[in-house]
Amino acid sequence: MSQNTYATTLDNGKGVRHGVVSELSAFLTIKPGAADALREALVRLHDRLRKAPWEYIRKIGVHDMRHVTYENDTRLLWATEFDTDWDPYIDDALALIGVDSFADWLQHTVGWDAVDHSSSEAIKRYVQSAQVSATCYYQAVPDMTLGQIRRAQRITAAFEKVLDTPGAAEALQNPVFTPLLAEAAS
Repeated sequence: MSQNTYATTLDNGKGVRHGVVSELSAFLTIKPGAADALREALVRLHDRLRKAPWEYIRKIGVHDMRHVTYENDTRLLWATEFDTDWDPYIDDALALIGVDSFADWLQHTVGWDAVDHSSSEAIKRYVQSAQVSATCYYQAVPDMTLGQIRRAQRITAAFEKVLDTPGAAEALQNPVFTPLLAEAAS
């Protein structure tokens, strides 16, 4: 685990990192009259993320993603947090979630018509043109990747099963379990 939890600017992209987690903030202009179609496309994207296999989400490293329309449906904020650097995050998201899933919602933003929709590099340049580094960025669990967080959840669940097993109290009297029991009590 990284012990450096200070926010740093990423080498690629315009985001900021806190520990092992990076952020992306992009502000896009919505095409006139396209807000409803944009919202429908964003629902499809988020549904696809919710239904994606865990391995896809882990590889992308996406902790959080939100899209917010504002200024009377003329502007869109895309904010997300992820485990990797900017380039691998976008590359993996485009490859695993699909270029079409991104084109589905990006087509409702100003400037998208000029982008080569089949080129990951062109899509990345388009997103970067709307990206702004966070002035400040805080991540509550900065030194754990999404995979590490999920593993910790599985270990906690397994430990709870052990505690519920008959005979666990006697077995846990062994001094080797002292650090584990102290942590569980905190």
